[in-house]
Amino acid sequence: MLLKPPVIVLANGPFPTHHRPLEALRTAGTLLCCDGAADNLLAFSRSPDFVLGDLDSISPRAREAFADRLVELPSQQSGDLEKALQWARQSGVEAVTIIGATGGRADHALGNLLLMWHDFGLELSALTDSGSFLVVRGARELPSFPGQPVALFPEAATVKLTSRGLTWELTSESLPAMHRGVSNRSRADKFFLEAAGGLALVFQGYPD
Repeated sequence: MLLKPPVIVLANGPFPTHHRPLEALRTAGTLLCCDGAADNLLAFSRSPDFVLGDLDSISPRAREAFADRLVELPSQQSGDLEKALQWARQSGVEAVTIIGATGGRADHALGNLLLMWHDFGLELSALTDSGSFLVVRGARELPSFPGQPVALFPEAATVKLTSRGLTWELTSESLPAMHRGVSNRSRADKFFLEAAGGLALVFQGYPD
């Protein structure tokens, strides 16, 4: 099965209000929807291409509206977002942007973000109402803007981070605690980051 990029996965969190995730939903090449998140699309300008999960939280109305695109994934060993990402990779997808992963219950939001550390064989990013998250493996140059809020979350204390273009630079340094990577800022229209010995989850805030 060939899924047209860009591939968006809509998780079953609060529906976004910021124009960036909303525009990404509207212009998705393929929109994969996690179970009950399909209800949020009933009144939206874009229908899902597939609704994935154990299908225990989708409403009868949404189930009827999208009956021709339901994909039941009944395993109880993983949540619907994890199932959707695994299904996307098995379908030949290389990159996925997640929307609707944050907001609502704090434990669900944190769990969804930590899930991005898992190696699905995908290039993973997420859009929220305040900024974007991106998984960085190895070295990468990221588009930015002066003063952009940046936070770095390495998956382990053994990950060595090197940056160029941030207010507080790192040179092959590990962070002793995960929260130490917040409240950094970009100094230009791009910055460089290398994560050696693992990966880092990078947050970049939107312009005001």
